[in-house]
Amino acid sequence: MEITKNIKMIDNLQCQLLSFVSQLFLSMQNNDITTAERAEILANIEVILYLLSDKLGVSSKTLDQKAISRIKVGLLKEDNNEEWKASLLGILHHLDNRK
Repeated sequence: MEITKNIKMIDNLQCQLLSFVSQLFLSMQNNDITTAERAEILANIEVILYLLSDKLGVSSKTLDQKAISRIKVGLLKEDNNEEWKASLLGILHHLDNRK
């Protein structure tokens, strides 16, 4: 029974994630959304990702550590422009402050 419940929860989270990503892309295409509304959609996506990772057996801490590792690799790439590197550094500082 517990396995079935988890599978249903994962399916539900996947559907929600796809829905919010779709909303974000459509709003960007139509350019008919405020910054506050865009932030709301992105926050929903972030929460769903953390919930989904938990249901899949990946802790929030592990998820953050993996993201930090990816960002550090991205910073080492020579083909990234300075604006991209600055964005990556901003995210890295944000994740480091969560600890």
